[in-house]
Amino acid sequence: MIARALISTGLVASLLLACGSSSDSEFGDGSSGGSSGASGSGGLIPGSSGGGGGATGPNGFIGQACATSNASGQAEPVSLVFMVDRSGSMKFNPQPNPKWDSVLAGLKAFFADQRSAGLSASTQVFPQFVGNDACNVGGYSSPLVAMTALPDAAGALGGSLDANGPNKDFATPTVPALKGAVAQAQQVRAQGKKVAVVLVTDGEPNGCSSNVQSSATAAGAGLPDIRTYVIGVGNQLANLNSIAVGGGSTKAVLISDATPAQITSDLVAALGEIRKQALSCDYALPAPPSGEQLDTGKVNVQWTPSGAAARALDYNADCTGGAGWHYDNPSAPARILICPQSCTEVLGNAQGKIDIIFGCKTQGGSPK
Repeated sequence: MIARALISTGLVASLLLACGSSSDSEFGDGSSGGSSGASGSGGLIPGSSGGGGGATGPNGFIGQACATSNASGQAEPVSLVFMVDRSGSMKFNPQPNPKWDSVLAGLKAFFADQRSAGLSASTQVFPQFVGNDACNVGGYSSPLVAMTALPDAAGALGGSLDANGPNKDFATPTVPALKGAVAQAQQVRAQGKKVAVVLVTDGEPNGCSSNVQSSATAAGAGLPDIRTYVIGVGNQLANLNSIAVGGGSTKAVLISDATPAQITSDLVAALGEIRKQALSCDYALPAPPSGEQLDTGKVNVQWTPSGAAARALDYNADCTGGAGWHYDNPSAPARILICPQSCTEVLGNAQGKIDIIFGCKTQGGSPK
């Protein structure tokens, strides 16, 4: 079976594309999976395991006679717009203050981590300017470093933050910073890419008419397509939850600033959780082989956890209950989208695999 490892999660995604003729039997119509162990007319997908009928089990599809050829799947890449607080309290209040250096170490570790493959990131800091210029949204609407594929071997992302550290006179103008970050994200989204904003801050909003409520509104300006994740460095930042909720994420991740090492390790862990949430469970549909047409009623998604039997995910048009999968557009699909509950399971099993199988009657309901 042709497979591509998703480096960021260890998952394998394969698209098994059937050339199914009118005589092909469909899974669920009472027919067997065939009796031959060979590929082609016998129905066993090349490289799949199993003898006899070649099926992986009662809930598996690989080896059914209706699936006769395959193609590699591609998960949708994800872009992250980082907006990083460089207010005076990040380094100068109180003295000595390790937060900036520790946050920077954590961000650099995330940018260089091989597990971040499949993501891209850009960087910007706030406030960008001293005085009234800090309130200018336009100053935050372009990045210090444009979207860069991770891991960032050259270190450009971390280097941009090294060169733009805190000033003791800087406040925390969160509203214009978030408006600018969302504007950046909207430019990325306009290119058809999945994107989210990551706000890293050590204080509640102040300056440039910024408060918690106005910041929450700014964080949600890109919804429903663009979420804002919030990481707060400190122990008295509960109000940042409102900004996270306003931005479409569940709550802010609050990091203790007890020690420099604690800040760095907690930040790395927090970014790992964001990476897990942001990573795509969306798979592009390939073009069918020459001369063939895609039948949207003959598509199935099979999930094989590491060390466990394969099972099919049901088609679930509106993701009721959170499990299953659906199309981005049933009448003209370009992608298969895994529902949230199933996505969490898939991303949490690093050695599992997803097979998207074409040619067998859709299990769980008709997308037509």
